[in-house]
Amino acid sequence: MTSATVWVDDHFIAGDIALDFANTVYRRTPELGADLLNNTEALISWLWRARLLPATDDLRSGFTDPDGALNEARQLRAQFWTVFDAQKDGRTIRTDALANLLGTARRGTGSLTVYSDGSTVPLTADGVFAVLALRGITLALNPPSQGVQACDRCGWFFIDTSRGRRRRWCSMKTCGNQSKAARYRATHP
Repeated sequence: MTSATVWVDDHFIAGDIALDFANTVYRRTPELGADLLNNTEALISWLWRARLLPATDDLRSGFTDPDGALNEARQLRAQFWTVFDAQKDGRTIRTDALANLLGTARRGTGSLTVYSDGSTVPLTADGVFAVLALRGITLALNPPSQGVQACDRCGWFFIDTSRGRRRRWCSMKTCGNQSKAARYRATHP
């Protein structure tokens, strides 16, 4: 049995919850790393840590179909990769990927509340995918002026809010230090 991933602040560094959700793998490049959504408990834990689960839901029985929810989460993440990769590369976003996000949002509209300020809150655990899809759609259709970037080392997405807009890593604490250490070792044999 695989234990659930323990989510820490370092998993929530992208600047947008949809990007954080897209980053739920150990790494995306140079090859795909371990899936951090390794079971339903990891998914529920991530949603709870991201403050997306309604307070009234029992964390263990929040989804009507736990295995289906995990599958849907992974499919949503794959759609995010397609959309955000196109965005960071300056390519046109594939219409089928956007249509899939819209479909996910549409299926869950009965399980969420949309407030006058545009914020969305799921009413049930099953509504969290609609909320995430809407956040991804919003990011795709109204991208931040800084744009979506990806870490040079692991491929995680982030919004570059650094002063000079030259951020290269998801986090200086992880990939930045590893990259600098590798560069030092290469120049100091």
